[in-house]
Amino acid sequence: MDLSPNLLALVIAVSFGSAIIGGMGGFGTGIILTATLTPILGIKAVVPVLAFAGIIINVGRFWFYRRDFDARAVKLVLPPALICLLGGTLIYQHLDAARLAIVIGLVVLAALPARRTLKARNLHLGARGLALGGGIFGFLNGIASGMGVVLISLLLGAGLTGTAVLATDALVTIAVDITRSALFGKLDLLTVPGVVLGGVIGLASLPGSWVASLLVSRLGHKLHIVIIETLIAVGGLSILYHGIRAL
Repeated sequence: MDLSPNLLALVIAVSFGSAIIGGMGGFGTGIILTATLTPILGIKAVVPVLAFAGIIINVGRFWFYRRDFDARAVKLVLPPALICLLGGTLIYQHLDAARLAIVIGLVVLAALPARRTLKARNLHLGARGLALGGGIFGFLNGIASGMGVVLISLLLGAGLTGTAVLATDALVTIAVDITRSALFGKLDLLTVPGVVLGGVIGLASLPGSWVASLLVSRLGHKLHIVIIETLIAVGGLSILYHGIRAL
């Protein structure tokens, strides 16, 4: 992995901007970064790098909303997420790069109708629903970055609102990303240059998370969702395109 000045400058700029977007809604950061870095690094390198970066990104995000997290939701979602994360990571290890990109692209695109379906049906998830959803979230995180849209939809379906959603999402994701990074390291998928690049991404995101905390109450909810869903659609299509092209 060539950590050239041009690459680092691009990473810093995209990390800052995507952290603002993701910090306001809890999702979007990973998908934007995945779509930007996949053509440069390849999908096999991107997911482990973003797993490590995600630790720093979500620590910063959690800090700004730390008083509002829901401990009950964390206890229900986190254990099954960590258990199922292992299965997703093993699948990630054995998929070749082209097929992996296609899978990730499809997963990212599928998150959009899934979120809208949950919202349209106004489903209220109980303890079992949160636990099952946590397992799905963990499994998907083993093979892809940017699955925050799944967790955000779960927490909204469980009745959480406002900054409680952002704080709870960030805390769960910190634990998941620490575990992901350890697994990727054990499987030799996360290298030292990857850790360095992930650290740069994470640190560059911190000012963006701060800006997001200032904007979160000022940007209209509907406009924000439109922006994020557009970016997710573009990101998913970009990843899918590069996967199909590499076959």
